[in-house]
Parts: sequence; structure tokens; C-alpha cells
Amino acid sequence: MKSAYKWSVLALRRQPLLPVWVVLLLTLSGLYSGFGTTANFRNIAIQASPLIIAAVGATFVIMTAGIDLSVGSTLFLAAAIESSQALISAPTGVVFLAIAAAGLLMGLLNGVAVAMTRVPALIVTLASMQVFRGAGGHITGQQNIDLPAHLRGIGTGSLLGVPAPVLLAAATAIGGGMLFSRTVFGRYTQAVGSNRAAALNGGLPVRTVTAGAYALAGLLAAVASLTQTARLGAVQPSIGDGYELTVITAVVLGGTSLFGGRGSITGPVLGALVLTTAQTGLVFSGASPYVFDIVRGGVLLTAVIAAGMRWRNLAQTLRLPGRSSSGGGRMISSA
Repeated sequence: MKSAYKWSVLALRRQPLLPVWVVLLLTLSGLYSGFGTTANFRNIAIQASPLIIAAVGATFVIMTAGIDLSVGSTLFLAAAIESSQALISAPTGVVFLAIAAAGLLMGLLNGVAVAMTRVPALIVTLASMQVFRGAGGHITGQQNIDLPAHLRGIGTGSLLGVPAPVLLAAATAIGGGMLFSRTVFGRYTQAVGSNRAAALNGGLPVRTVTAGAYALAGLLAAVASLTQTARLGAVQPSIGDGYELTVITAVVLGGTSLFGGRGSITGPVLGALVLTTAQTGLVFSGASPYVFDIVRGGVLLTAVIAAGMRWRNLAQTLRLPGRSSSGGGRMISSA
């Protein structure tokens, strides 16, 4: 009995967002008839799937003390490539591999630019956000492009009753968790974010790790686009617009430090579920969709302020004047 209690306390300490999500589900189920149905919970899981996939990739970037503002545009360009004449009639497997490769390349471009130059990650990814969005708009002509049935199946298919997007999100979360906690790359990612100078002095391949984190984020953003477009049944000009803020909010809501070096994969998954549940609750309430933007922005701003205060208190405790370039990662610095 005591061991079960200790395990429960430890689990809550590691993932304090879990009870928040449960309470949110119960509260909304009590407020709105139809919210607590199996069909609605299934819908929440499907809607959260692309966000979970993209958030797992973004976690590795933020863990290195980086930031990627091009996630939404990467998602859009990947979707645009999917709708191109070269791929729209291709088999699903070929499309999946092509889109994954395109996302990997987009992420790698960001990663190399951040790792090999002293240009802040914020500036690099802000520029690539515009480039990718423009390229996607050029490919689609800013028109809605309907997808054929075999590509829509990625979002509507199921296995043993579990929707395909949910299975893909679960596989991504499990794979990301193993990569994060059980591989050298995962440990190096945390080390680079915790103290870049120490990682360099210790002989760690800081540039390679940084580029790899962005490449992974690009790959998973592209995979997320497959589930997003399949659910919508079409590639829309607005797809991915502002999505980077939702992804970053899910990551920091899940406990990943904006200054790098601290976080998990489970946290951002829960963060994505909380955000999607809240958004669904707002739909049931009949509130304006802009209310979600307010909530999302408020959560992100609170996380930024809390992270800054936490570091300031730590710096004062250690009698440091502030964050130096030899210390841990910085959100907008080149990693």
C-alpha cells in the first residue's frame, strides 16, 4: 500500500499535468452534454495527434536551448509537396517517405544554419518560416487541393479500432521517449542545453547534435502534416498558420525548460492533450475561436516569465550576474 502511494506521488511529481488534464476532462464533461462521450474523446485524440507528433520533435530543439519558429511553415510546405502532381497519385508509402525526407531536409537546413553560424536560432527559423510558407503557397497557388481517398485514409483509417493518427502519434511518443532517455543522442541533447560550453569542453559533438535536433523536428513536423491534411481531406492555404506557437506552448506547458537542458517527452504529449481538450471545450461553450489564441498566448507568456524568474533566482543563489555565454543554453542563441 505504501509502495503504491509512493509510486503515485512520484508519478504526480514527474507529470503534474496529468491530474490537470483529468480534472479538465471531468469538468468539461459535467458542464456540457456530449463532451464526455466516447466519440468526443476519440475526436480529441485524433485532433491532438499531429500536435503530439510535432511537439515531440520540437522538444529536442528546445532541449538544446534552441527555438524553431518554422514548424507551421514546414508543415504547410510538406502538405503542399504532398499535393503536387508528382506525389498526389503515388502510393501511400512513397508519399510518406517523400514527405518525411522533405521535412528532414527542411529541418536540417535550419539545424546547419544554427549550428554553423552565430546567427540566433530565432532569426534563422523566422527567415525559414517565411521561405517555407512562400514555397508552399507557390506550389499550391494558394488554393484548396483535395486529396485522393488513399491519402485521406491516413487520417480516417484504423487498426483494431484505434484511429491511424492516434497510432502514429503513440508510436512517435514512444520512439521519441526512447531516443530521449536511452540513447547517446538524447543524453547529448540534454547536455548541450544544460551547459553548451561544458559540452564543448567535454568533446561532445555540439554542432552535430544541434543540427540533428532541428532535422528531427522538421521530419516530425512533416509527418504531422500527413495526419493533419488527411483529417481535413485537403491541403488548405491556412494549414499550419500559427501552429508553431501551439507546438511551443504544448512543449513548455509539459515542463520543458525554455532555457534548455530540462524536460521530457511525456510532458509535451500531455501538454498537447490539455490544449486540444481546452480547445474542444471552447467549441462546446460556443466561445469565439480567438479565445483559444488568448489562452495559448497567456500560457506561453506565463511559462516564459516563470522560466526567467527561475533562472534569476538560481543565478542569485549561485551569485552569478546573469546568464553568460558559457552557461546553459539560451532560447534565441545559436546552439
